[in-house]
Amino acid sequence: MLINKKITFKEREKYYHILVRVMSFAKLAVITLIIILIIPILLVSSSLSSTMNIKDSVSLLLPLSYAEITGAKMQHGVPYIQATKNNISSSALPSVNPVQGTLIVTEKVVNEGGDNKKPSDFTITVHGNNPSPSSFPGSSAGTAVKLQMGMYSVTEAGPPGYNSTLSGDCSGGMMSVETRNCTITNMYSKDSVGAK
Repeated sequence: MLINKKITFKEREKYYHILVRVMSFAKLAVITLIIILIIPILLVSSSLSSTMNIKDSVSLLLPLSYAEITGAKMQHGVPYIQATKNNISSSALPSVNPVQGTLIVTEKVVNEGGDNKKPSDFTITVHGNNPSPSSFPGSSAGTAVKLQMGMYSVTEAGPPGYNSTLSGDCSGGMMSVETRNCTITNMYSKDSVGAK
């Protein structure tokens, strides 16, 4: 059911003034928003239309992905930048030091029961991500092996008659710049000599 209520002139005038204030505020907000959005676009487009050159000092900061920009041209209303050949020699590039950990491999030999082998009679091999050194004679003092991050394992070859035991850090993952210790113990066994 509709109620017909007559609005007086005074009420109509009051609503009109409220509507005018709201519209004025909305108009001001739209103008401000347009100014905030258009000015940066105009500044960027004007800077793209001018010739762009990169100074030589930038090449020291970005040697691996540097391309000298010779100039910007407009193509179909869009700035078009043509890159030129990178003229930096590989000797000018800084060396990249990969993250490396250290594995210290120590060889112990127990000769109880008759033999006389020493740690250097066993050859140690480290398998992993770029070990250095990767193969070397055993040492009771320990040999430091540099490894890049990743999985690794240690194996050995040596004279017959020895049972070898490897400690827990003789295989695993090198996660960062850390030091791990691998100990290989070779124990002479008369039984293993007679079995061969």
